[in-house]
Amino acid sequence: MNSRLLGSILIIAGSSIGGGMLAMPITSAGVGFLGATLLLFVIWFAMCYTALLMVRIYDFNSSKDGFDTLTKKYAGLLVNRIAGLSLMFLIYGLTAAYMSGGGTILKTNIDLLFNTNVDDRLAVLVFSLVFSTVVIIGTKWVDWFTRILFGAKVVFLVLLVILMTPLIKWANLLHMPLSLGIVIMSIPAIFTSFGFHGSIPSIVDYLDGNKKMLKKAFILGSLLPLAIYLVWQIVILGSLDQTVFMQILNEHSEVKGLLLSIRELSHSTSIETLFSFFAATALGTSFLGVSIGLFDYYRDLFKDKKKSIIKPLATVCTFVPPLMFALFYPEGFILALGYAAIAGVILALVIPVILYLKAMKFHNIKISSLQYIVISFILILSLLIVYAQLLVVSNS
Repeated sequence: MNSRLLGSILIIAGSSIGGGMLAMPITSAGVGFLGATLLLFVIWFAMCYTALLMVRIYDFNSSKDGFDTLTKKYAGLLVNRIAGLSLMFLIYGLTAAYMSGGGTILKTNIDLLFNTNVDDRLAVLVFSLVFSTVVIIGTKWVDWFTRILFGAKVVFLVLLVILMTPLIKWANLLHMPLSLGIVIMSIPAIFTSFGFHGSIPSIVDYLDGNKKMLKKAFILGSLLPLAIYLVWQIVILGSLDQTVFMQILNEHSEVKGLLLSIRELSHSTSIETLFSFFAATALGTSFLGVSIGLFDYYRDLFKDKKKSIIKPLATVCTFVPPLMFALFYPEGFILALGYAAIAGVILALVIPVILYLKAMKFHNIKISSLQYIVISFILILSLLIVYAQLLVVSNS
């Protein structure tokens, strides 16, 4: 396989497999394995399809063109501004979630190893500085760091699956959703588990617009998380009793609650340690994958400015806002993912559809009836996800 194609697949998969891996057991604990599996397949299909719509749009454009350029060309100033704001809020939300989650993992492990009580904000700051530096250096560094972290993540995941498989009770996988409301409110976090669309222009540029490789990259890059999520759901939901898991999550916040659940229900130091390492590498790959998209967006936005200030401006705009959220709300992992879902719906589902329809009209290309049906389904799904997030906010 072409080296850049492999790197692109891992960046796409790495963008998804991170916060999503940690958020999924938390949000689907009350949904059950069967319900979560159905949601995963539906959301994967929609996200992969819109990514392929974007690849089609690049048939008529330079691989150097970013979201800012494409939306101005096809959809006008209003959609351009909406797309830009959506990209910012989506990746700000995801990056803030990964910063806060990464800080929690770092603090938990340091405290456990050295019997200390590291300040939450210091842990968030250290995690953020290390991974932000890699993004600032460039896509090639993101590629290589993602390969290393992704490889380590796969090793930790395989070991976790091996160690936790004996703990699986198939009766746990047959639990039905506790309520329809819980199913609906789980959708936003599961949706953001496929949050790779912000990096589409970066991947297109990295592969020099090669359409064959791009299609492979987005199909395989999104299928890989889907497969891993299904295995992950079997291992976690199969090992943890639904009632006990829900009780622990109600008593402890988000990532910490998941770590405590693993500790209390596995009764294994090895499993707990492996899970911590896995969580750290997962958050790292996600952070790199999503933030490179916003960083490149800002570089595209500021391309007419003095060359020496483009990178510093892009750095400040990309990393300072989510860092402020993570520093002052270090336990806002699920909240940040949830708010990212609304922006994600616009960026990953609505904007690609609008751009595709406008581009095909612009270039006088007919759209098939089947495509119109799929596009209609995607728009209905978009409304459902937004409604679900509003429901989460009203109940929080």
